[in-house]
Formats: sequence, structure tokens, C-alpha cells
Amino acid sequence: MSDLALALLDQLDESALALLAERLAPHLERTLEARGSSDDWLDAHAAADYLGITRTALHKLTAARAISFEQEGPGCKLWFRRSSLDAWRQAGGARSHLLVSG
Repeated sequence: MSDLALALLDQLDESALALLAERLAPHLERTLEARGSSDDWLDAHAAADYLGITRTALHKLTAARAISFEQEGPGCKLWFRRSSLDAWRQAGGARSHLLVSG
């Protein structure tokens, strides 16, 4: 967000903020529903992007069985549930990632 936009937000009074919140609420609700309600399957590229790590780091985590994944067979594509990635992250996955890649 630009400095100008932030400065404008700082100048809003309570009634203007309430009006802004009212107008943003439907958009925010749709965004949160789209993010929170889906438990999509992600391929390795999307899962790595979602976690903010490299695909190499993700593959190291799968090889170490440090992160949950599904695979149709040896050498086949890896698939990850978004909810499993969230659970891994909440359980301290980022710290585990540092141990694996370090």
C-alpha cells in the first residue's frame, strides 16, 4: 500500500471507518471463505509456494517424512492437502524446515 493511501486511512474518523468497513465486508468475507473453506490438493510447486519454501526443501521434507503427502506410486507426482500444510506449519514446521535444510 502506498504512503499516500496509508496517510489517508490515518485521517479517517470513526464514521468514515465504519462506512469503509461496511463496504469492504462482503469482499473480505468472500476472500476468507475462498481461503479458509477449501481443502484443495496442491502439487509440489503450489505447496512450496504456499509454504514459502523451495521445491527442493519441500522434497527434502517429504524424503524425511517430516511433512504429509500422497503419491500414486514411486516416481509419481506428489500431492499435498492444504489443511495438512497448515497443520504442519502450526506444529512448528518452519523450525523443522530450518533443521532439514540447514
